[in-house]
Amino acid sequence: MNIAVTGDSGFIGSYLTKALGQHGHRLTGIDLNPVKKYETKYPCITGDILDRSELDKLPKDIDCIIHLAAAHKDFGITKEGYYSVNVDGMRSLLKFAADRNIKKMIFYSTVAVYGNNQPSTETTPPAPINDYGGSKLEAEKALHQWTSEDPSREAVIIRPSVVFGPLNVANIFKLIKQVCDGKFLWVGDGKNIKSIAYVENLVLATLFLLERITPGCATYNYSDEPHMETKNLVSIIAKTSGKRVSSFHIPLSAAMFGAKIFDIVGSLTGYDFPITSARIEKFNTSTEHRSAKIRELGFRPAITIEEGIRKNVDWYLEHKKNSALTAESGGE
Repeated sequence: MNIAVTGDSGFIGSYLTKALGQHGHRLTGIDLNPVKKYETKYPCITGDILDRSELDKLPKDIDCIIHLAAAHKDFGITKEGYYSVNVDGMRSLLKFAADRNIKKMIFYSTVAVYGNNQPSTETTPPAPINDYGGSKLEAEKALHQWTSEDPSREAVIIRPSVVFGPLNVANIFKLIKQVCDGKFLWVGDGKNIKSIAYVENLVLATLFLLERITPGCATYNYSDEPHMETKNLVSIIAKTSGKRVSSFHIPLSAAMFGAKIFDIVGSLTGYDFPITSARIEKFNTSTEHRSAKIRELGFRPAITIEEGIRKNVDWYLEHKKNSALTAESGGE
């Protein structure tokens, strides 16, 4: 199959393109960022999916688009920014696909579309509570509309939970970094559930669904099992890295009060502090998203959560001196 991958330079895109190539698919990537995390062996376009002239550079015989490109940072993106990239970007791709008679699309959405409606399954009503989730839901609606206009069109929406693994510097990486560096402090009781997804398993799930894509638009959550409490994830990271974590817990209310100072200074200066009330709240909020639907089709992940964390810890320790790992990044 000849596949165009948007956002191919990103974390998930880097793993996905490698796996697609290994499975014999022909690829073309398009991304605003020309810097690749791996050496690529396929044509890459440095361009914006909102720019039709850039999309027109894609090969004439594309069979499928896998859409990863998105705005998803925790800090510094306005509502207009989210909707421009995530919604208008989707509409731009769908117009391009219609004009080119491309019939297949896989879209990486997010469990953020559920908001606080948890634990979620694919039948849980979406109720996003932030602009990231809201913009992704609008993009999903545009994709449903696209498939409804032509019964031969085929689409899959994948809603991953927090994705982690080597090369990523968001969410779980930050937790791993704090534990490995001996700087982790407990805030709250750690009893909240955190559904996570190891990147290689997510990629395998994508390949699995690509082989089973059918007319219409199907939606699948993706998370790895078991769904663990935060305290269990921290315990696995500590055990894997050989680090001891203090049993002292800072009360959540006290931490939230203290973080307001960083919120105020950040709003005045535009600086993205690693400690904010939003991040503390996010760390202590349960995010339980179940993915039985894809498992009922026969999918089995290749790597356990413990193995994934070990790979992530080993990668961090190996590359600890690389200053690029200190860069802030958003999460799914």
